[in-house]
Amino acid sequence: MTTHDFIATERAVSATLLRICQRSPFFATLAWHAKIKVTDTLPTAATDGRDVFVNPEFFNKLTPPTQEGLLLHEVLHAALLHVPRRGARDAKLWNIAADIVINGMLIHDGYTLPEGGLRDPS
Repeated sequence: MTTHDFIATERAVSATLLRICQRSPFFATLAWHAKIKVTDTLPTAATDGRDVFVNPEFFNKLTPPTQEGLLLHEVLHAALLHVPRRGARDAKLWNIAADIVINGMLIHDGYTLPEGGLRDPS
């Protein structure tokens, strides 16, 4: 990845945040308080409970609506305190359950998620 790729992704993240602001004041407030970092050290996106990390190659291939869903997905993990609340629970199972809850919230509000996002409408 070049410096140009990282800068382009930072701009795309900013544009995504602006679109979220136009659409949802609640989600926008959460997203603007998140520190979003562009990194090529992971394949897609993640959060450590404080910061949100996005891979530039993955993020830039998504459509703008899907970029919104991806960012909000990670922001909601942090906002809902999924990392510190996990405690001694099985990390993989906890993340699957948290993904299903978050993705259900986002789909309900009309957001688009990247292909393969976990869903359980029931």
